Parts: sequence; structure tokens; C-alpha cells
Amino acid sequence: MSASNPYVGYDKDVRGVGNLWERFQAGLVSPEEASSPYYRMLLQEWRRCTALGVDLAMTMARRLSDDEVQERLRASQLMLETYLPLIESLNPFLDGHSSMMMLTDASGCILHMAGTEQALDQAAAHSGIVIGSRWEESQAGNNGMGSVLAKRQPVHVFATEHFCEGLQRWSCSAAPVFDVDGQTIIGTINFTTEESTFKGDALMLPVSLAHSLRGRLALQREQDRNRLLAIFEEESRRSPHEKMLVVDHAGRPISHSQTEAGHAIAARWWAGERGHERVSRSTDITSPVTGENIGKILRFSPLKPQGYERIFQSGLADSAQHTPRMMRFGQFLSCDPETINTLETLERIARADVNVLLHGETGTGKELIARHIHVASRRRDAPYLAINCGAISSELLESTFFGYVRGAFSGADPKGRAGYFESVGEGTLFLDEIGELPLAMQAALLRVLEDGSFLRVGSSTPQRASCRIIAATHRNLEELIAQGQFRQDLYYRLKIVQKRLKPIRERTCDIALLAEQFKSALAQKHQIPNVQIHPEAMAVMERYQWPGNAREIRNVMEAALICSDGEITLASLPPEVSESPTDPLQSREPEANSEMPPDTGNDYERQLIVGLLRKYRKVNHVARALGLARSTLYRKFADLGIDQREYVNDLSD
Repeated sequence: MSASNPYVGYDKDVRGVGNLWERFQAGLVSPEEASSPYYRMLLQEWRRCTALGVDLAMTMARRLSDDEVQERLRASQLMLETYLPLIESLNPFLDGHSSMMMLTDASGCILHMAGTEQALDQAAAHSGIVIGSRWEESQAGNNGMGSVLAKRQPVHVFATEHFCEGLQRWSCSAAPVFDVDGQTIIGTINFTTEESTFKGDALMLPVSLAHSLRGRLALQREQDRNRLLAIFEEESRRSPHEKMLVVDHAGRPISHSQTEAGHAIAARWWAGERGHERVSRSTDITSPVTGENIGKILRFSPLKPQGYERIFQSGLADSAQHTPRMMRFGQFLSCDPETINTLETLERIARADVNVLLHGETGTGKELIARHIHVASRRRDAPYLAINCGAISSELLESTFFGYVRGAFSGADPKGRAGYFESVGEGTLFLDEIGELPLAMQAALLRVLEDGSFLRVGSSTPQRASCRIIAATHRNLEELIAQGQFRQDLYYRLKIVQKRLKPIRERTCDIALLAEQFKSALAQKHQIPNVQIHPEAMAVMERYQWPGNAREIRNVMEAALICSDGEITLASLPPEVSESPTDPLQSREPEANSEMPPDTGNDYERQLIVGLLRKYRKVNHVARALGLARSTLYRKFADLGIDQREYVNDLSD
């Protein structure tokens, strides 16, 4: 393994390294004179510790005051609470060894320790390894916790490899804990044993724990992000003309006011240019679970020249009167008056805690609406679970929805398993494509809606369901009832509140709004700044019928953005959009009761590949941009009916 990862990949030689350490302290050897890369690396580390002024005779780590320790614990509460269940599963392993597992924050301060009482007592007595002690390299030289922070990668500091002689009784294997961005270190996990009980694979344990901890933190951060968005969207609805930005716990922008000024603020914030506007008010948002600060809503007032209000205020007021009304419902955005009325009704319904049935073609945003109904309800802190009823085989429907007990059927989990109704608890269950449920399952679902009870498969003990049901479909349920394919009694149970979401072709005013929203979000995702949509391209998009609705707009915008050179033009758009009839009467209106529009996934993939072929004119460049092997790309050419000879300059690449 490369020497860029300190102490990993070398054979450990306690006696040889001990002799090297003594010669270094006596000034008899330098890194330039080392006989091996391993020794040269150690000598360089020790020389750096000397330059940092580390006390060679240091035997006890510095401990923070009790108040400082409590402050560190509060600041890392989410990481600590997520870590504790992981370490509890390792207690049996630690009980049988003279070893300890430690969690630190990003400064190297120990927040938690686990291990045998004997190991913890020895660590405290001999080295001051206790909760609240600091282990950065500037204080303790090279060591597991400090070197991880310095090197930003897993390390193993074994016995005499430590710079400080008082620490050479320990073997330390440590790994960094990264935040969800994969760049910010928020802590370390350190596995420490006495030198005599060293195991060669000890580093695997903290690395595995660090990965598990990051994965669990990512789930919590996603819930925090949804909470930030929900609160910000409510604030934006109340103050549609105010410049606002919501940032996460690390100050990263999450969303912004959907105006040109809002876009500009977010772009500057990402670029680190934060002096153009003055923050007039900052509102902290906390987690209802941990109480931790998860982000802020920032309100901006421009740095205006003297006399600005007197000269310009009346003009701004006049122009504001002509701004079309826009409403955001979670991530669903619209300026269509009828749709806004629907969203306002749904906002009131969200607090009423009744079942909701949503009708709409695929891609119209039914799942976005359902998710925000949950976020805006009193159940917001309970789980939200989205289920596609058409994606589950009929044989597994009952066990999937209601769970099963041990031995219920061949191949079942020996411990049994909870179903969706148990898993979601007091939360919200979103049943997408409810019209695809078989009649037998419709009857079982009806029983749950009528009295709230159900049975696990193989059990005779009733369970209680306490969740809210939101159902959605693109099909005409009344027609299915007439055909005997859907139960009328279930239909009336589900449709306590029933709302239809209009397709994009019926709310053309939203096309530009959605295109700009997707463009901004995708530009951040792909790190493509300052891309504009040419008016001609926007005019063509506004004439197109969008059979895939908002989902198709997003796909088209992503492909066009990637294939553009600073501006999305007519040439950036796929043929089915750019070549759409100029006269809307020439395009066929989909029938009101049509089935789901054709899947636009292949069309999206085809237009993305063709766009990149037009941009790069070489197959190998397109393969590199997509992250595909050329053999895979050629198979896609065949599957999607793409003749690359029409686009490339040189077929020999």
C-alpha cells in the first residue's frame, strides 16, 4: 500500500522501530538516511512532531473542563446518539479483550469510551485517556485519533511508532467519520489495545464502524433536510417577494427564493462570496428529535445606496403588482390559479388528518404532494413510507403489507417480519398506483381502513394500524369499478378527500417555472454555473405537450444542461421537443381517460447520448462523460437505435 497512508501496509517491527526511535532522539539518523520507505516515513512523522513542539515526555493527555466537555457533547449530539446503538452491539467483543473503542469529535476530543473496566482504568491511570481528553497531533504527537485528523484517512499507530514514549504501550487503529458531503470530518473512531494484544486486522473494525455511522447519519441528515425544506417552503409562501436562503448545519445552501435575486444569492453563497447582501435576520431550525441545530433560514436586505427607498420604492411596488402569484407546496411548484387553489385546499387538509386520494397522470407530482401533506401534518415526526402497489408481486402483497410470524411460509425470515402498517407506526403510508391492487388485497385493505385491525400472516393475534393513508392513481377508478376491477366500498373509504392534479399541458404557465427550477437544481448537481435558457428554446418548450409531465421536463433539462455550452439553445433540446408542431392544434390531445403515458426513460437516455455525441463528436469522450465502458456505450447505441456515424468526426477512436 502507498506510503501516503501512514502506518498501513508495512510489517510491524517493535524492536527495530524502537531502536530507530532511540537513534532519532539522539540525533543519529535523519529521514534522508533511512534504509527503507517505512523507516523514512516514520522519521518524517517524528521530525514533524518535533517541529510542532510536542513534549516527548508527555504521558497524560490534556483534559477540557467539565463545561467545555458538555459543550462538545451537545455539539455532537446527533453523531453520538447515532453511534451508541452501533457500539452496543460490539460490547461482547470488547468484554473479552483488553481493548477500548473511542469516539472523538473533529478536534480529537474523546466523547465516548467503551471497553472492559480494567482497560478503561489502565488507560486513565497511565495515559489520561478519558472522556474530554484532547488527542490532536500538536498535543500528543502521532497517535490514532490525532493522525486520522491530520491525514484524513485510516491509520494504525503501533507501539514504538508513537512519538511520545509514554504512549508506546498502546496500539491504535482509527478511521475518520465523514459528514454526508464526503469531505467534512466530523469525528473519529479509534480502537485501542495494549501492544501485546495487537491484531493485524484491527483497522477493519473502526473503518467498518465509521462507514456504518456515516450511513446512518446520512438517513438522519435527509430527514433534517426535508424538515428544513418544509419550514422554508412555508416561510416562502408567506413572504413570496422576500430574498431568503436556507442552509444546513454546515452552512451549505439547501434552497432559496425562486427569483432571479434568490438564484444569484445561492450561487454566490456556494462560491464563498457572501458579502454582497446583508443578512437582516437569521432563524435557527432545530431537530425535534435531538434538539440539535440543523440549519438556518437567512433573510437578506440589499446594500442599498443612500436615498434608494425614496427614489425607487414606488416603482418596485408598481412592478410587484404585476408579478404572477406562485405557490410552493413542498417541492411542488405552480403559478396556475386552479392548481394553487388545489394546493391551498391540500394545505388545510394536511392538518385535518383524513385519508386523501390523488388523481393524476404519471410525472404530475403525486408523490411530492403526498410527502408534503405528511410534512405539514401533525405526523411529521413519524415515518413516511411510499409504496408502489403495482411493483409488488401478488403472492407477496399480504406479507409485505401486514408482515408475518416465524414459520409462516417456506423461506420466511426465522424471526418473522413487520409489514408496512407496523413499520410506519403513527406516520403516513402513501399507496401509489392503488388501482393496480388485486381484488383480494383490496378486501384486506378495506378491513384495515374500516376498523384499523389486521393480522400478520400466520398469526391469530390482531394488530392495530394507526397510520394515515394517502392513495394515488393515474387510472379512472370509477371505470375500474364498473368493470368489476376495483371495490366501490374501498373507493369511498379512500376518497374522503379527492383531488386531481392537472397535467402540464393544462397548466402551460408552469413550464417556464419548472424549467428554471430544474435548471438551477441540476446546475448545482453537475457544477455547471451560469447556464441560461435561450428564449427560442423556452418558446419551443412551452408549445410542447409534455406527455411525461414534470418528470419529462426534468429529464429534458438535465440532458440539455449537460450538452450545452453555457446556454440551452434549440439544438440542446431532444428532437421530440424541438420538432414539435408550432400550432398546438396539430398535436393530438391525449384522451382524458388515457392510460399511463409511455415510459420516457429510454427517450431520456437516447436524447442524453445523442446530445453528448453532438457536443464531443467522439465516442470515447462520450463514454468518459457518462462513466461507461465503450463496449457498454456501443450496446446502448444498438438498444436505442443510435447510429453514431451521424455524429462523430472519426470512427477510429
